[in-house]
Amino acid sequence: MKLPILLPLFFVGCLPALAASNAPVSRVVLYPGSALIERTANVRAGAQELQIAGLPASFDVDSVQIEADAGIEIGELVWRDSARSAPLNAEEARLEKLVRQLSERVAQLDGERLAAERTLKYLDALASPGDAIHDGNPQRVLDALRLGGVQAQRRILEIDSEKRDLERELQARQRDLERVRPAVAAVRQLDLRLNARRDGRVRLRYLFAEAGWRPAYRAKLDSDGRRVEIERLAQIAQRSGEDWSKVELALSTGQPQQRVAGPLPDPWNLSLRPEVRPEARAVMPMMAAAPAPMAKRGVAADQAAEPLFEVAVTQSEFATEYAIPGRIDLPADGRKVAVALGSLQVPVELHAQVAPRQDKAAYLVARGALPEGVWPAGPLQIYRNGAYVGQTTWDPAQETRLELPFGRDEKIKVAVRNLAADQARAGFVGQQAERRLADVFTVTNQHARPVDIRVIDASPVARDSQIEVEASFQPPVTDKDWDDRPGVVAWEQRLDAGAAASFTADYRIRWPKERKVIGLP
Repeated sequence: MKLPILLPLFFVGCLPALAASNAPVSRVVLYPGSALIERTANVRAGAQELQIAGLPASFDVDSVQIEADAGIEIGELVWRDSARSAPLNAEEARLEKLVRQLSERVAQLDGERLAAERTLKYLDALASPGDAIHDGNPQRVLDALRLGGVQAQRRILEIDSEKRDLERELQARQRDLERVRPAVAAVRQLDLRLNARRDGRVRLRYLFAEAGWRPAYRAKLDSDGRRVEIERLAQIAQRSGEDWSKVELALSTGQPQQRVAGPLPDPWNLSLRPEVRPEARAVMPMMAAAPAPMAKRGVAADQAAEPLFEVAVTQSEFATEYAIPGRIDLPADGRKVAVALGSLQVPVELHAQVAPRQDKAAYLVARGALPEGVWPAGPLQIYRNGAYVGQTTWDPAQETRLELPFGRDEKIKVAVRNLAADQARAGFVGQQAERRLADVFTVTNQHARPVDIRVIDASPVARDSQIEVEASFQPPVTDKDWDDRPGVVAWEQRLDAGAAASFTADYRIRWPKERKVIGLP
């Protein structure tokens, strides 16, 4: 029987020497803005104390839970924080070693260059004609000096060239080191007293803020098969300071940081404002004009890193958890890693959608039933018949059915022709002005197959009782308030291969001539 325990955190006076235990990260549950970390330590029968060292001191100790196998009793625990002096992850250790080696090599080259410069100065001093060294065979001495000078000068040039390359490499690796170095200034050690009557395991769980996940999707349209494959992805990242190696990973749509109870109303008290004496009224404007003192910002706020993800609110009755098959390696430098969560096929109907006044182009849209389950909002990559089209944002929680765009349809041609130039005239009863706006939209299907089209247009909507709007449509519109948008009309029709269709929108707007209408082109 497993006994989960949520322990109060308090310090005991002293503990005997503790034997360190390796407790790697074994399981992680990622939430949109945090992570629940689980570490597992093996305990031998007869053990009375457990020490877990090297933990990053950036998690909330109030969230710690301790769970032990049957036969292991948990006692008091002590947290000890100390300044960090060693790397926390493998990449930080590798880059630190590389930066140190490059720095030492640059310093070595500086020493070699200094030696070569001293050699040149010494040879220059020997080359003076008045020196006794030239007695006997001056030419031989001069040749030796010349050769030595050439060699020293060549060595200086080689050192300068190698040093420039090393310094560029050193600067690049230093930038890499700053990128992967976690903002963890201290490490934490757990000293736990226990009584192990048999071999077993102790699990340590705590909540960490610098981690999370965000949903992402891919929609792949097969226009011939009239179906869309929706692939569900998760972008995960963490900045705990430690690499998560071969961990069991689960993703949850829950929010452990959310409030657990609703607010209660405070008493609503009414009272009269105190009277202000005349001499006090003269002081009040000066007090109001005085600038308010600026709040001091803490160092932690100034140095806070950018969030890993913009946390999206998930509207669902219950949280959904996704178990990732296998084990995952996740580096600690905040880089985003994509994990596939599965895919499904959705039958769809295709149509070309046109908004002629906004864009004389048609866009392919797929409609189908919204897939079941919890689908948090996230970026959606669009593919059409194997070709990448672009990216948009998909929020299924705001939709009642699946409707996805798949880019322009170049074989649908759109033309707009004005039927009546803008006119304004008086003469109506009540001295009204009138303007007529009339256009015809012609859509041509250049495909070798029939295509369903949808033409949408925004008709004027009067927000004042003195404005009259008379609208006429040919052919009659299919939907007068399309997509629950007041005044937006839509025609839906099937066009045969090579066929064309025209849609006319004719509007007459009347208003009192002494007034101006906002919204007219």
